[in-house]
Amino acid sequence: TPSPLPTHTRSPRERSDAAGRDGRTATPDGDSGDSGDPSAAPPLPPPPTHCCGTGCPNCVWLGYVEELLRRHRDGGARALAAVERHVEDENIKMMLRMEIRLRAAKD
Repeated sequence: TPSPLPTHTRSPRERSDAAGRDGRTATPDGDSGDSGDPSAAPPLPPPPTHCCGTGCPNCVWLGYVEELLRRHRDGGARALAAVERHVEDENIKMMLRMEIRLRAAKD
């Protein structure tokens, strides 16, 4: 496999995703995601760990919301539940809740 790009050449989302990976396929709940059921949803990505806090239009948190909504196509209920379980900062939770509700309303 090719060696990963140096951190400074990756996008913020790629840096965040790489920082949260440890080679395992566990979800933030610790589930392995390997239930043997091919129709089971893929494991959730870990929440981002590197946000600059400047409100970038391509914020790693917005990428996280997009990924949650892509994996859970239920109107946002499971995405909201994942945010509640896995995001600690109340300010970020508030922004993510709003973003999930806005995007779910569009669909």
